[in-house]
Amino acid sequence: MDDELLNNELIDKFEDMLELNEHYYFDGEELNEIISYYLDIGDLPFAYKAIEYALQLHPESVAMRIKVLEYMIEVNMLHDAADLIEELKTIADSDIDFIVAQARFWSLKGMHKRAVKFYLRALDYDIENEYIHHCLGAEYLEIDNIGQALYHYKQALEMDLDDEMALYACVQCFDEIHRQKDCINFLLQYIDMRPYSESAWYQLGLQYLKLKQTEKALEAFEYAVCTHPKSINNHMKVAHCQEILKRYDDAVQTYLEVLEIDDSPGFTLMKIAECYVKKQENSKAISYLHLAIHEDPQLDKAWAKISEIYESIGNLEEAVHYLKRAVDLDSMDVKYHRRLAFLYIASGKYEEAEKCFSKIVKIEPNKFLNWLGYTELLIVLGEYENAINIAEKGLKRFEKAELYYQISCCEYLLNDNKKGLATFLRAKKLNPKILSEMYSKYPILKLKTNISLQEPEKK
Repeated sequence: MDDELLNNELIDKFEDMLELNEHYYFDGEELNEIISYYLDIGDLPFAYKAIEYALQLHPESVAMRIKVLEYMIEVNMLHDAADLIEELKTIADSDIDFIVAQARFWSLKGMHKRAVKFYLRALDYDIENEYIHHCLGAEYLEIDNIGQALYHYKQALEMDLDDEMALYACVQCFDEIHRQKDCINFLLQYIDMRPYSESAWYQLGLQYLKLKQTEKALEAFEYAVCTHPKSINNHMKVAHCQEILKRYDDAVQTYLEVLEIDDSPGFTLMKIAECYVKKQENSKAISYLHLAIHEDPQLDKAWAKISEIYESIGNLEEAVHYLKRAVDLDSMDVKYHRRLAFLYIASGKYEEAEKCFSKIVKIEPNKFLNWLGYTELLIVLGEYENAINIAEKGLKRFEKAELYYQISCCEYLLNDNKKGLATFLRAKKLNPKILSEMYSKYPILKLKTNISLQEPEKK
């Protein structure tokens, strides 16, 4: 506490000096602390001012030159930093700040193994070792040495059991090497020492979920709720587990508890509705979805969910109405456009469906089924030339026989028998296995080519 007060007094004194445009005396240790403060909080302009003033008062100070180096590294002046490192090697080689600065320099240069060597040297000084262990963990992660990274994060955690960053980093390391059971044992051991750690209980729940041990996950998340009853995230995880276990009434009750602490309840109301959908209580689901869109009119997923319910009960007109609103809110969601296209097709509104497919291939051009479906629809609409054009665009991305069969069908329907036969033979050569399917889908192909599945190709 005394150190914090001293630090605040120093900073206030330095900033008062700048504001009054005066000159106060600070010894080297005080300036070192001032500069470190500004570097730590990322206030680089003030760090620069402090360094300038420090060099005026103590131009020969090695410690001040090391602070210059730290500043250069912070602002990515790596070329200048390299020159300064060479100058300082002969006079500051055993200074821990210089050693750590070199480690950070090599890390930024992408030379993580060299950075590790400097951080390991820094450990010998037994100063700020928790920070050094964090740095080593990060460097080992960069070179995919997860085991060593885990070791150093554990060391940092042992030095401060309340270091949640270290705890989370350890869990991430276990995840990287897919050792969920070991991670669970690690978390249980940690919980023995910190039984009220919300983060530990939450991470334990996530690990149990990965192993599909939902009952244990639920128990862990419930403990997380006990440690922090106002956490929306904890409650949501409890409800998620209850849904997996098909305890929909319990999940609804949990979501209702969330509503008491949720300032933006739209999503929670939608989750309640989803529970009622699973219970096949569509009227209650729709009621809660209407509440959701009342609270958050921009919640596109709620509009889409209402559409799905109406579609499931055969009310296509209402399904289209609500899905169009979802599309308006998120025009780049290809799933909405695709669903809307099929709703239009089911309603016999093929022209509207064609507009949807036009958007679909613009948003998601690298999916073959989009081009196939779009061409298919144009054939149904009798727009054969347009269908050929779309299929040819699809062929630039996908050399698929289905598109050639579609083009052949269109060419025959346009009475261009020569082109139709040539395209058909190309399609058949590319994929003869789907010939029967194509004959069934496009009868004109069999009629015009007069080729049965058993007959050899005529030359």
